[in-house]
Amino acid sequence: KKLKRDKKGVNHLKIYRSQKINGDWTDAVEVPFNSDDFSTGHPALSPDGKLLYFVSDMPGSIGQTDIFVVDVLDDGTFSDPRNLGPEINTERKEMFPFVNEEKLYFSSNGHVGLGGLDVFEVAFDEENGFQEVKNLGQPINSNKDDFSYIVNEKNQKGFFASNRRGGKGDDDIYSFKRLVVEEVPENLNAIAGVVTELVTGELMPKALVTLLDENNIKLKEMQAEDDGSFLFEDLEGNTKYKVKITKGDYFDEEVSVTTKDNELVQTEVALRRLKEMIAVEDGIRKLKTEMIYFDFDKSYIRKDASEELDKLVQVMTEYPNMVIKIESHTDSRGPRVYNQYLSERRAKSTRDYIISKGIEARRIQSAKGYGEERLINECNGRVRCTEVKHLLNRRSEFIIVNM
Repeated sequence: KKLKRDKKGVNHLKIYRSQKINGDWTDAVEVPFNSDDFSTGHPALSPDGKLLYFVSDMPGSIGQTDIFVVDVLDDGTFSDPRNLGPEINTERKEMFPFVNEEKLYFSSNGHVGLGGLDVFEVAFDEENGFQEVKNLGQPINSNKDDFSYIVNEKNQKGFFASNRRGGKGDDDIYSFKRLVVEEVPENLNAIAGVVTELVTGELMPKALVTLLDENNIKLKEMQAEDDGSFLFEDLEGNTKYKVKITKGDYFDEEVSVTTKDNELVQTEVALRRLKEMIAVEDGIRKLKTEMIYFDFDKSYIRKDASEELDKLVQVMTEYPNMVIKIESHTDSRGPRVYNQYLSERRAKSTRDYIISKGIEARRIQSAKGYGEERLINECNGRVRCTEVKHLLNRRSEFIIVNM
């Protein structure tokens, strides 16, 4: 067939069909859902011949390439293409479908994986449709591209392609045999994830990834791959872990992950730039934290407040010339004189906490309490307010005096 280019000079892929009649193949003809304006490819026919899965970037796609399906009708014609939906397709690439009696297999770089294209499986239920998408894990998947997976469910043998290290060319074909249950290694528990930038969603390579137990004891440490992926293997099942991500110019981020029973658990961690915490409000530079709130009539630092103060300490460490003022406030309940005293205690406890984390005292110009002078809502004692509204007034704020 002569190649046809679109207006941008692109040759699009097309699917053709040929039938075997009396031992001979008929001439190949295009399927009706081809187009000169987009590609169709990677056809995969269901075992009963009633469904044809394929890949396309046709209108209605969710990402760069999606998996679609058409019904193959009794007269040999096709239904209109249907997108498999956001449970299968992501904003990136889904490709190379293969379907058998039990599951749909495909490759994707949009679902969380080990890096590049990974092979995924998803079971189909007549009542509920597609179930949870699962990563096949190692050794099928690597931190490179893994695709074109096929398997014979009877003898458990199959093939796939990959450009992983150790191959003989760009893309090599690998064979495998799936182990029977008795041969499966005892420990398949692992945590796989990817590090991204919070605002742009871009992948974050070379971040330091630390695995901690519930008591914050370091168990393992690694550097994220070039595509932001990381993998911790040989873990305990049904156990709570913490994954901590550290990268220069970004806030440290920590997520809790609980392993399952012999399964790969996936997570994603988004990092926020330190400089995004510096804001200008009404011409005044401030450190833009979540508000540092206090319990009613108390001045101790709550756990949620300590987490925010730790971020503030991280910014001040990154900017060694930064000097701040601390301003603490109360709500309107209680005598005005007592509220003034309470806000001074809150300012002092906030200052003491920051200094305890290694910030020199000279870098805190002042720590002042304002009592109920600067309420941020209508809760002035003459209006009935909820506890949540009163809480908004019990806060500490941070003014940048010098950078």
